Amino acid sequence: MAAFSVYDEISLISKGLYRTVSDIVGPERIVKLRRQAVDIEDAFQNCDCNYETTWVTSGSRAEGFNFKSSDFDIMFIDTYAVVFNRDIHIADLMYSTPTILLMETETVSPGFAFIRCLRYDHNNVRLKRSLVLRDSAVYVSSKQIRESFLSTSMSTCHGPCQTHKMHGHERDDAYTLKCPVWPKQAVSFVYRSLRQGWPSCDTLTQICKDGCLLVPINSKQQQYSDMTDLQWRISFSLAEEELVHCMNHCQFLCYGLSKLFLNEVLKKASPNEDLLCSYFMKTAVFWEISDTPSDWSPLNFLSKFWNVFRRLIQWVNTGYCPNFFIPENNMFKGGKIYGETQATLLDTLRDLYMDGYWSLLRCPSLYKDLSKLIIQPEVAYTFSYNELDYVPLSTIETERLHVVLQFYVYSNKSDKKSLIKMLINMFKMNTESEEIKCAVRLGVNNVLQGYAKHLCISKESLCLTRFQNRIEYNDFNAAKSILCRTNTYFCMNYFILIQHMYMSGNYHRTIEMIHYTRHKLQSQPYMYMWNLDSDIIMAALQQGMSYDTVVKSLIINDIMMDENTSIEGLKLECSAFEQTVGACVLFIPPLVFLDFILILSYTRIHEDHRRYDILDELHTLLYHDDGHHIETTSKAISWEILGICQQICGDRHGAYQLYLHALDDDFNYFKHATVERIDSLGI
Repeated sequence: MAAFSVYDEISLISKGLYRTVSDIVGPERIVKLRRQAVDIEDAFQNCDCNYETTWVTSGSRAEGFNFKSSDFDIMFIDTYAVVFNRDIHIADLMYSTPTILLMETETVSPGFAFIRCLRYDHNNVRLKRSLVLRDSAVYVSSKQIRESFLSTSMSTCHGPCQTHKMHGHERDDAYTLKCPVWPKQAVSFVYRSLRQGWPSCDTLTQICKDGCLLVPINSKQQQYSDMTDLQWRISFSLAEEELVHCMNHCQFLCYGLSKLFLNEVLKKASPNEDLLCSYFMKTAVFWEISDTPSDWSPLNFLSKFWNVFRRLIQWVNTGYCPNFFIPENNMFKGGKIYGETQATLLDTLRDLYMDGYWSLLRCPSLYKDLSKLIIQPEVAYTFSYNELDYVPLSTIETERLHVVLQFYVYSNKSDKKSLIKMLINMFKMNTESEEIKCAVRLGVNNVLQGYAKHLCISKESLCLTRFQNRIEYNDFNAAKSILCRTNTYFCMNYFILIQHMYMSGNYHRTIEMIHYTRHKLQSQPYMYMWNLDSDIIMAALQQGMSYDTVVKSLIINDIMMDENTSIEGLKLECSAFEQTVGACVLFIPPLVFLDFILILSYTRIHEDHRRYDILDELHTLLYHDDGHHIETTSKAISWEILGICQQICGDRHGAYQLYLHALDDDFNYFKHATVERIDSLGI
């Protein structure tokens, strides 16, 4: 091959790096699907909302990332209380809103505000309890709001957020107030955007229309003796999400590379891992795009990232990190980047910068592909521009299926009347999205199935199974008919009928149905919702199946039990779970559920000898499963159920060991029940 210049070499490495980062972050189509899934999630959460707050997903997931480290952030925007700028004509509000809150920014650090209350709605208890009198004026205390938002014993305070761990994820929830107009402090952003040409006028209009949020945390830059706890930070989370979504894919991948470099290199090389955060990197990417909005391509991808890194080094050198919306807000001020720590960090960053693109080899995620590119940059010649965004079809189909599943999962949790309204709205949408169309079909199925489930197994409706009169008999047959026509997940209707038969005392029929269901599960391939198999999906789609048919015929999910549908043997767990988390939904792995009901049924008909084979199977499943049949977050309830079965069969010491397993599990949110069962053993 002919020799090429240093410029050509850098361009080829840049092109190959673009391809590698795209493989890690995901091509543009995949990123859009992830965002679509988040939109669906938000829509359904707000269907089920109490209307006091609006649920908005923010952070990395909302932006389209799917790293293991991607944060799971939720903002709860108060719908009863709206904040206005001080220059608004107060008389215009006196008859239009029960709560009048004004933003005061004159005597506080840039990027922060006081919220003064002129009038409040007595029904808004949280706001009412957070009002504080200062200097003959009434203000909303950010500290008291923040503390009142701590809802459960599993939660801790982290900045303005309530942090809690649920189902394997750490989630940050933040209570926020909304200002529907763009704040005066950030007017320079508007003029700069118009001058620079980024974002577009349409995006800029939408950003200004969305206004800003205020989150309950005080400034570290400026302390007040008696006003510190009254300060609120002006948040531009909604605007930031709009900016990320309007990035072209090269810009988005540069943002993704910045996050990778931060987590895998900068934090480990820094004197303190907490010195730099992803928000600083995002801000640097915003400024770089704003300065050069059009000149982005795979060939200069590496140099663009290097510009972002150089900008960060300049900020550390000067000790000034300008907020993208309010440049007067130095985000380093009041933090840890000063003095000796600042000097040490600057030396570290400069050393990495002087290493050039070799410093990227410190990223474990990039090392394998990038080292090959550095040795043989000509390999990048073989990449066409279509291939740069290439992703195997099976991966796309799996991501698309995740969108459908996301819709169904949240339809399963939503209030049915609200869900019907949501489905009607989605039917009215002029969309060509096959995912939305399939999801709507699944949602309709779920509404009907939820009605049938209520008729079959809810405690209020169990009287229907006693056939006291002809109307009750017809209602139950109607429920069974609905179940036959509205299957959602594979075999899910069988699980509902099994639960109904057991709760109504028809134990022989329950046993027959369980054996039939187990045979169905053994006779064809299926996959769990948390572990989708691309090969199975592709084979099904090539046979002409639609996405919703794939869900209904090939995917199985955990069995959900709440206080209305729980069986007698798990009452303790349901009650303890509700006390700990504030809601009662147990997720039980399907195979564990079947064996549990089978052992309970054999106990009821006094065929005790048949229980031991099932107990052995359940033992083998729990002790040898590699995560295929039992998700990590469902392991605790599985140990608990095995312990209950062991105790039923008379082995108290075996049950004791299993309860200890459940007690030690990080995802045991029903510890009080486990402790009570241990105490009942008398060991």
